[in-house]
Amino acid sequence: MNFDWTSFAFQLVNVLILLAILRHFLFRPVADVIARRQAATEAALKAAGDAKAQAETASAKAEAEARANAAARQDVLAKAETDAEAQHQAILDKARTEAAKIVADGKAARDGDRSAAQALALAQARDLATAIAVRAFQAQPAATGGYVGRLVSALNGMKPPERDALLKGKDLRLVSSAALPDAISKKVQAALSAFGVTPAMEIDPTLIAGLELRSANGAVRNSLAHDLDRIAEAMRNDCQA
Repeated sequence: MNFDWTSFAFQLVNVLILLAILRHFLFRPVADVIARRQAATEAALKAAGDAKAQAETASAKAEAEARANAAARQDVLAKAETDAEAQHQAILDKARTEAAKIVADGKAARDGDRSAAQALALAQARDLATAIAVRAFQAQPAATGGYVGRLVSALNGMKPPERDALLKGKDLRLVSSAALPDAISKKVQAALSAFGVTPAMEIDPTLIAGLELRSANGAVRNSLAHDLDRIAEAMRNDCQA
């Protein structure tokens, strides 16, 4: 078998020409299209990456702003709660202070009123005591002997049954605030003898001054102490009326 180098060379040249044509008209445009598409894809990927990065940055910024807003809102709420509590406490403190002042003022006024009332009561009691003493002393006899006449007048003014019960009562005695002088003692014994009695003598300093006739059935009050009590009771009744 003979090898035709001329045909081979011709075919080789044809192949090389075909390759050159394909390279120029097919491979290069296709490579350019692929390169352009690859560049476009890379640009799109880069744009997508940039957009993703921007989106992530915006999301992170939004989350940071949301956290900051939440923290600020919490701070505002906490401050508002603190201010409200402080205001509430201030109102309570002011109310307590005002209440304490009202109580103190009321107590002071009450103490003042009480002091004034006590002073007024003391003055009234002093005036009442003075009036009682004046009226009582004005009603007393000038001398001890004057009580004898008052005693006889009191006996004469009694109803006979009451007088008889007194004079005939057990333990009849003539009571004086101090020992009677002989002249007064004789005078009163003589006056009582007219009623048929001779009472025993007794001393009672609480009478202050006077002569009283007492027995188990009653008594004839005839003394300064009795007059003081009687006048005081009358004046109290007048004040109450």
